[in-house]
Amino acid sequence: MATTAISRVQLVGLQRAEFAKAARLQQWILRIQFGIAALAAAGVLFESPLVSYSVAIAALCLAGIWAVVGWQYRASRAQAERARRATLLMQGLDEGISDGELRKLKLDFTVSAERGRACEDPDYYAAQATPGLARLVEMLEETSFWSCHLLKGSARRSWFAFIGFVVTGLILFLLAILVFEGDRLQGAARLFCVLLTLVISTEVVGAALSYSDASQALATILPRIEAVRASGNRTVDLLMILSDYNSAVEGAPMFWPGLYEKERNRLNQLWSER
Repeated sequence: MATTAISRVQLVGLQRAEFAKAARLQQWILRIQFGIAALAAAGVLFESPLVSYSVAIAALCLAGIWAVVGWQYRASRAQAERARRATLLMQGLDEGISDGELRKLKLDFTVSAERGRACEDPDYYAAQATPGLARLVEMLEETSFWSCHLLKGSARRSWFAFIGFVVTGLILFLLAILVFEGDRLQGAARLFCVLLTLVISTEVVGAALSYSDASQALATILPRIEAVRASGNRTVDLLMILSDYNSAVEGAPMFWPGLYEKERNRLNQLWSER
């Protein structure tokens, strides 16, 4: 039993480290997309053939890096989500998985054991109910509460970023109208179109919508959990809610980097006062 308990703590640490890595990779994907868009903007501003060829080669190289980083992100995110599902069920039901499954789960992590140990937290879940369906319900309620708030915060940041990009582009375009004329003004208009394409191609709007949709889906899960608890923790109902929770969380982008650390104390306080 002691070995199983240690394994659960280790899995929580590896899970958190894997999520942190996936979040960093997601940010690098956005940075690379911004770099490609910036090169496209440079191609609009400069008409020299040498600049055009150089921009095309640089954009092609960045596209290759983007594909590799995207593949790494998807692998890391998938493993982190798999570990999250495992730790939720293991700690909620107080049952271990087979040695083979546990070994495979650990081997598939892309983060080092040292990073996992740095993220270990035996009190990561605050559930105090007796192990079984009652504890799984409490853990699902807790993680839904946290995810809902963090998704809302991520949605706000994404919408602010979108508004910031659009406003910045409009200001630059209006300044160009005052400064440029003729062909240069047409170039400024093309540059504004590139900036708008940048906002869409980097999925700023798509991410904001995904965050909002996922947070709304989780907001409906919390009252469903109360209904399941009132009905005596019906197994099938609980599994349905768990499936809906996994679908909502895994369908959304990663939380914004640093948001969890910033909101941790406040959400802990809100959870303790519920």
